[in-house]
Amino acid sequence: MVTGAMCRMIHMRGRIKVQVRSVASHFVPMLCAVLLVLLSPAIASAQQADVVLAVGTITTDNYPGQEFAGNGLGEVILHQAITMLDDGGEFAWCAGKVVEWRRIDEVNKEQKFQQSKYADPATAIKKLGTLAPDFLIGGSIKFGAGKADWTIQIRTNPGGELVDSFTGFADDDAVLDEAARITEHVLDRLCPGPWTVTGGGARIKVSGKVAKLDEAFKVVGKFPGGTANFLYSPTSRSGGTVDYVLAGGGFSGAGSGTYTIGPSGDGSTLTIKQTTTGCIAGVPGSCKTNSEVLTLTPVSR
Repeated sequence: MVTGAMCRMIHMRGRIKVQVRSVASHFVPMLCAVLLVLLSPAIASAQQADVVLAVGTITTDNYPGQEFAGNGLGEVILHQAITMLDDGGEFAWCAGKVVEWRRIDEVNKEQKFQQSKYADPATAIKKLGTLAPDFLIGGSIKFGAGKADWTIQIRTNPGGELVDSFTGFADDDAVLDEAARITEHVLDRLCPGPWTVTGGGARIKVSGKVAKLDEAFKVVGKFPGGTANFLYSPTSRSGGTVDYVLAGGGFSGAGSGTYTIGPSGDGSTLTIKQTTTGCIAGVPGSCKTNSEVLTLTPVSR
């Protein structure tokens, strides 16, 4: 039995995303396969920071009872990537697209049929464009002694340069559970970064550079007569806590608060929104709550 898919194509924040829900079927539905693999060039013009991903072949050593584990792991990695890149996912800030690549031969056949005399001209798809992946995820699984040792490779495109190779292991009946960890590693490796930070509030201008959004980072703010050093401690990729110290002009102070990170709306930059409360040391009544908005712009790859 071939695993088919139910799908929908979504255009959001200036980029295309494809969402998939796998279902058991004796065939791959034509429309779904077309949407997964072929996107109209007029819609899918990738922005500079976009990353187009696809999952290729994950082979196995044909261990009895595990002959289809590679296909299964590939399906779950594909699903995890779509979920993590979605608006509410861990990597919603990543300007990423996911395309189905393993069924491209089937889609090519369907495209030929659509253009043949056997298709109804009133409903046939006239022209399709192919969005090729920038990076293809593949690998292998080896079974033995109750364990599954896997190797995942990332290449620039089908048959292209090796970008990354990493390994892991699991119980032989739990290898599909590795998909989330594998996908997170892939997206950490391929999503754009580092980021430059700009912005601030009414009287403070902030600048700096961030390597990873899920690790602590610092930026510096300047205001008339002094500086503010901000330290961000993420609890997730979408936000956390922020502390700062003030110095200059013969005074000092400190404050703390929270921040969130989300898409800015243009499909590539992100926005840090923070609210903090700080006080000038030794000055009664000086405590004040401030809100600032910062912009994270990915450095071109």
